[in-house]
Amino acid sequence: RRVGQTAIQPPPIQLKHFQPIYVDDHIIVLNKPSGILSVPGPRRHECAASLAYRYFGKGHHDIGICNSSVEENIIMRHLSEEDGKQLDTMIVHRLDRDTSGVLLLARNDDALKQLHNDFKNKARLKKTYVALVCGHWTGQSSRSCVARDEGEIDLPLVRDIERPPFMRVATVETEEMQQKLLEQQQSHNLNAEETKRNSRFLRMVGKGAKSSLTTYRILSYEYLDDQNIDNDRNLSIRRLPVTRLELHPITGRTHQLRVHCAAMGHPIVGDSIYGFRGEGAPHGGLSSSSEEISSDAINLQQNIYNLWLKRHTKRSESVDAKEECMLCLHAQQLNVFHPYTNVPMSFSSRSPF
Repeated sequence: RRVGQTAIQPPPIQLKHFQPIYVDDHIIVLNKPSGILSVPGPRRHECAASLAYRYFGKGHHDIGICNSSVEENIIMRHLSEEDGKQLDTMIVHRLDRDTSGVLLLARNDDALKQLHNDFKNKARLKKTYVALVCGHWTGQSSRSCVARDEGEIDLPLVRDIERPPFMRVATVETEEMQQKLLEQQQSHNLNAEETKRNSRFLRMVGKGAKSSLTTYRILSYEYLDDQNIDNDRNLSIRRLPVTRLELHPITGRTHQLRVHCAAMGHPIVGDSIYGFRGEGAPHGGLSSSSEEISSDAINLQQNIYNLWLKRHTKRSESVDAKEECMLCLHAQQLNVFHPYTNVPMSFSSRSPF
């Protein structure tokens, strides 16, 4: 992924990225680091789920298939086509590559079915995220009814047809653009291959806006210290304001938390898509609305971006987990009912930032 014009590569997947929290015959819970894919996807990339499959296997009889003498080689073992099919049937949900935190996998088909139902219905689960966002959050917006310390962000999201596959806040303008694009695409005379590609594109961007709701609570106002040494070797420290938020996605749209924070004028620190110089629509797609982002806010985002970029260009030189965190968004806690015993369970991991 690119941040402006600067490519920052994620670390190669290693055994240290495999951090199990809980394992039984029915589920596996991992603490996924930032920069590591959750699931293999259509291109079958290495990911947290594939490490879990290699180490534990899918069924209960596979627990402990890797002993200490071969642990360092588990990421080298090639997964067969059948392995890939088994791995796919473990996937309950996903975290973005750059999002860290609690990831849940199923170890049998019954568990997968029950957990899928719970994630779809949402009444039997609760997801809690922690984020570090640019600036000191006031929570003041005419688009959401909020208090200062806690509130909600109620902004519908839609696929960004100008920047697919990213998301943005849906507006009257996006609806008009979407309708115009669909009419243009459908009027073209295309051959079979072009029709196939066009059909995939239309399915992606042709879906209408979806309601999206996030609740938030301010945890603390903090500062990032940007230290600089001038030509005379004098040290100066610039304090850049940030806010630590607790976020609960009531709906589960793609990139929901990232777009909602950006739309409120406080993009998540380290967001290479919706933050400063990101690939997505500026400010979550609301930059052309009446809620203009102030020049001071833009300057602050740029300063935080420069500090973040400076820190993470040195990432390869450090083994500190804090230095490996790219996006400051962490899935801190997941409350679910066990798919077999129906006992309520809570899994958590500490934020790396």
